This record gives sequence, structure tokens and C-alpha cells, in this order.
Amino acid sequence: MSRLRSSLTPAILAVAVLGAALSGCIFNPDPPPVIKGNVGYTPAKSEAELIGQLKTAYQKKDFDTFKRLFHPDYQFFLNEVQPDGTTHWGLTEELRIHRRMFRPEEVAPPEPEVPREFWLVSVDIALTERAAFTAADDSYYFNIDTNPTGFHREDFTVTQTDYVASLFFQTQGETQFRVEGRASFVVVNDLSKAIGDDGKFLIFRWEDLGAQKPTAAPAL
Repeated sequence: MSRLRSSLTPAILAVAVLGAALSGCIFNPDPPPVIKGNVGYTPAKSEAELIGQLKTAYQKKDFDTFKRLFHPDYQFFLNEVQPDGTTHWGLTEELRIHRRMFRPEEVAPPEPEVPREFWLVSVDIALTERAAFTAADDSYYFNIDTNPTGFHREDFTVTQTDYVASLFFQTQGETQFRVEGRASFVVVNDLSKAIGDDGKFLIFRWEDLGAQKPTAAPAL
């Protein structure tokens, strides 16, 4: 069985893949092989390459690489308000969710274990850039009154673009999950670092934009 979602909201993935609900019988008692990541990791040399590393981290279930891609003040914004009123979260929660997704065998009390049928076997992901990265809204990111981080123009550039995304999560259980939609990424470029330095490009904002908007048919 496959379930289709039109939103990229990781909260949905948290329920689906992390097994927040009560589980039934285990489909396969043997865990999939654990792939420890960060092998041959090199820092991104551009914003697009950074998002490419995000894609690879999903494909390889590579938590070590995943956690290196984000700014300390990173925020994820949901497309829909969750039942508990959640509209966004920060880096700590993002890493908690993805550690449970990519390394369920390492979950320890007091966190509830991830039911074995929700352990990931593989992740197929496509991220298609809708346009090149361009300067983000200067009035927000460089204004300390609206942005606590308070980037300085002489020290950082901030760029943004949207992606179309499609993900298929194969689990050990009978139910698989497909997610399709759009996402916005805001990337910070630390101008004090040279191209190739670790942390030069980091994801600062990730926003779920919901279902993909239909494109116009070509003129005949």
C-alpha cells in the first residue's frame, strides 16, 4: 500500500515514518543494514550544491552529513498549522526528527522507540530547482528588529529559491509513503569563508509551500 501526500511537511513524515501512532505486527523482524554517512563529505561550493547534498543525505540516510547543512538559527515553516498549534520549529527538532528517520536503531529512552515496520529501507528523492538562487528579502534578513540573527551585509549574502520535490519512502512495513510538493530554501553565504570552507553555505530557512501548482499548457 502506498500513501500520497501533497505537502512536504516533515510533521507528516514524523507520523508516517517515525511511527507516532500505535503499531501493529512487525512486517520484517530483521533491520535493514545501517549506512553510516559522511564518507567523502566535502563542503558545498554553491547554494545549489548545498541542496544537492541535502538530496544525497536523504538518499543515503546520512545523518552525519545532514546535520552539517544547517545554520544554528535554522527554522522550518509548516504549510499547515498542526493540531497542537505548531507552525514552525528549529534545528534541534529538525535533527531529532531526522535522527529517528535515518538512525532508528539509536533511539533510546526517554524517547519512544521507532516501530520496526517504520524503519526506512530506502528513500527515492527528486529535487528540481524552479529558478536560480537570487537575493532574498533584504528588509527582513538584514534587519535586527525583524530577524534576531541580524546578518550584516558586509559579512553575509542571503539567497532564496523554490524547488519541486518528490519523495518515496520505502519502509519495512506494508505501507509506503510518497510525498510531492514545493519547498522554499533560504541559504546564507558566510563571506568570511572561502569557497570550499566548511559552513560557507548553510540552509537558514526551509518552508513547505504545499502542493505543486499546475503549469500552463504550451501554446499551440
